[in-house]
Amino acid sequence: MSDMKGTKKKFQIAYMFCLPWLIGFVCFTLFPIGFMIYNSLTNRKLTGTSSFVGLANYRNMFKSKVFWNSLRVTLFYTIVMLVITTVWALVLAILLNNKIKLNGLFQFFYFLPSVVPTVALAYAFRTMFGKDGGLLNAILGSLSGKNVTINWLMDPKTVYLAVFFVTLFTYNTGQMMLIFRSGIADVPKDLYEAVELDGAGSWTKFWHITLPMISPLVLFNAVNGAISALNGSFALLYPLSGENGDPKGMTQVLSLLIYKEAFSNMKVGYACALSVVLFVIAALFGIVIFAISKKTVYYET
Repeated sequence: MSDMKGTKKKFQIAYMFCLPWLIGFVCFTLFPIGFMIYNSLTNRKLTGTSSFVGLANYRNMFKSKVFWNSLRVTLFYTIVMLVITTVWALVLAILLNNKIKLNGLFQFFYFLPSVVPTVALAYAFRTMFGKDGGLLNAILGSLSGKNVTINWLMDPKTVYLAVFFVTLFTYNTGQMMLIFRSGIADVPKDLYEAVELDGAGSWTKFWHITLPMISPLVLFNAVNGAISALNGSFALLYPLSGENGDPKGMTQVLSLLIYKEAFSNMKVGYACALSVVLFVIAALFGIVIFAISKKTVYYET
C-alpha cells in the first residue's frame, strides 16, 4: 500500500513539473490553432467584424488561380530548398571533419551569416543582387569588361537561382551543418578501418558507413528543414520579392499570400483558411518523411 502511495506521489510530482509546459502548450499552441480554424469559417476582417460563413472561404480558395499558383510554388520551394540545404550542409560537414589548417576559422565564418536575422540577411543579398550598383553585377562587369545589368531577383530566368543561393546561408543550413558534423565525428573509427582492409574507397565508406550511421540525423534535419521552409519562408522571401512574390508570382509561397490577404486585403478569415492549408501541408510533409524513414533510417541497437 505504501508503495502505491509512493508511486502516486511521484506521478503527481512529475505532472507538477510538466504543468508549466502544458499551460504554455494550451495557451500558445492549441488555442491559437483552434481559434485559427474557427476564424477560417468566418468572413472576419482586420477591423474585427465577422460572421459565420461555413466553408465559403475554402470554396473560394479552391476556385482561385492565385491560390493554386501559390500552392505549386510552395511545394516546389519547400522540396528544392530541403534538398539543397540538406546536401550542402552534409558536404560542408564532411569537409569540416577533415583535419586541415584553419578548419575552425572556416566554420566560424560560414556559420556567422547563419546567426544574422533572416530579414537582415535577405536585405543584404537583395543589395548584392541589385540591377544597378549590385555587387554581383559589378563583379561580372569587371570580369567581362561590359556593363552588366541583370535584375537577378526580378528576372524569371534567374530568380530561383538567386533565391536558392541565399538559402545556403540561412540559420537552418548552418544548424544542419553543425548537427551533421557532430554526427560524423561520432561514427566509430573501427568501421572505417575494417572496410579499408577490404580496399574500400572514400565513396564506399560514405555510402555504406557514414550515411547509414548518421541517417537519424538526416531524418531530424529533413523534418526541421521542411518545417523551416514552410514556416520561415516569409522572413526570407518578403524582403527579396515582396508580398506578390515577384516576378509574376514565381516566389509567392503560401506564407506571403497569407500576409497579403490578412494585412493588405484585410481578409483575416480567408487568410486563416490559407493558414489551415499550410498547417495541413506541414503535417503531410512530416508524415511522408517519417514514412520514408522507416525503410531508410538505421538505428544502432
